[in-house]
Amino acid sequence: MIFGSLSTLAVARAFGTSWSGLEVGIFAIDIVGLFALLCLTIKSDRFWPMWATAFQLLAVTIHTAMMVDPQITPWAFGTGAVFWAYPMLLALAIGSREHASFARGRKIESG
Repeated sequence: MIFGSLSTLAVARAFGTSWSGLEVGIFAIDIVGLFALLCLTIKSDRFWPMWATAFQLLAVTIHTAMMVDPQITPWAFGTGAVFWAYPMLLALAIGSREHASFARGRKIESG
């Protein structure tokens, strides 16, 4: 997630973003992030990767909607593309908290 965020920032600064058309660089980064999260979801026994993958899929869907209908307003496209990062981070935070709580519980039980 950090790599995707930094890559998106770098691409946005290098090429600029107007959100008035498909942002190919950001779309490519989002696709790579989707496949990375999908691989993590398949290998993980935790719930948060599944939620993060679902939110990332929604972000990719926003790009796909722009390909289908380029008349989407730039505000709606930009907001929709950026919005789903926050629920992904929330899923990561909750998953990390639950994992730490579970690990502490196991230490106490094993004594």
